[in-house]
Amino acid sequence: MRQKLSNKHTIILVILIAIALNIISFCFAYPEISKPESDTLARDFSAYYTAGYRLLHNPTKIYFDVVQPGDYQILPQPQPFKYTPSFLILFAPFLTLDYLNALTVFDIMQLALIPALAFFVYKLVKDKNLILGAITAFIILIQPIPTPSVNEPPAPLVNLGLFSVNSQCFAPSYYCGYVFVNAHILQAVLLIGALYLGFAKKPWLSALLFTFGLLDPRAALVTLPLLLWYNRQEIRQFIMATIAFVLATNLPFFFYHNIGSTFLRTELNANIIYQSYAYDWIPIYGVLALTIMEIITAIIKKRKTPLVYYKTNGSKQLTL
Repeated sequence: MRQKLSNKHTIILVILIAIALNIISFCFAYPEISKPESDTLARDFSAYYTAGYRLLHNPTKIYFDVVQPGDYQILPQPQPFKYTPSFLILFAPFLTLDYLNALTVFDIMQLALIPALAFFVYKLVKDKNLILGAITAFIILIQPIPTPSVNEPPAPLVNLGLFSVNSQCFAPSYYCGYVFVNAHILQAVLLIGALYLGFAKKPWLSALLFTFGLLDPRAALVTLPLLLWYNRQEIRQFIMATIAFVLATNLPFFFYHNIGSTFLRTELNANIIYQSYAYDWIPIYGVLALTIMEIITAIIKKRKTPLVYYKTNGSKQLTL
């Protein structure tokens, strides 16, 4: 019993260190978010704000790249919107604020969700092998793995006395997500939250979080196998709930100015490899880390399980 408690305390310590490093990354990113991303484009958040504004004022142009007449003015130019229409439901409350205030609140909200993400991770790894669980938690909350991305934002150096390090070293993908004010941190929370709720045998809530986690379908597809595994004991309820929620949150957009059809055409014409950024890998690497952890755990468990066979008379005998 003491050993188990010790392992759990170690996992908690690893998670707290990871949260602290994540917060450090946010602190270095935060001063940059009110500035344009480049001479020609605003931060990624501009895509969400412009799409939400167009939903109310110019719905046929939500997925158009260029500035449209009557758009909310965002300088130098807003980013193109490429997420599922259902994301606009989640985003709607931010339209009550002006652009810069909404951008700031959104980024702070993503940071505020990191403890919730840490809670989900802890519940999923606390009873696993200590080293395996600690590595998984660290990967999810820090993302130290190199990413095949096309755009790495410049980051300030941190003076540590005898040497300096790039501030992206603390949590590189998260720094990218915070500085660009991108929603993939939110997506990681939704998808890993859906995994935890499936693990906790709450299929309807698992399906609800997964539905809104579909905002970038690439990460959602990576999540689906493990999500089905965690929901295997309530698989029928999970599948029925997912279908119901996906239809309820996306189908109306196919009848409202063909927004849904426009989204599908945009996705089919997109170069998803070239358009990969460091923040895209936050939910993907997180889900892959959990998947690998579960596979290794299953293999270890199978090797430790005694063999069972039946004699001809029907009695059961165990062999090691």
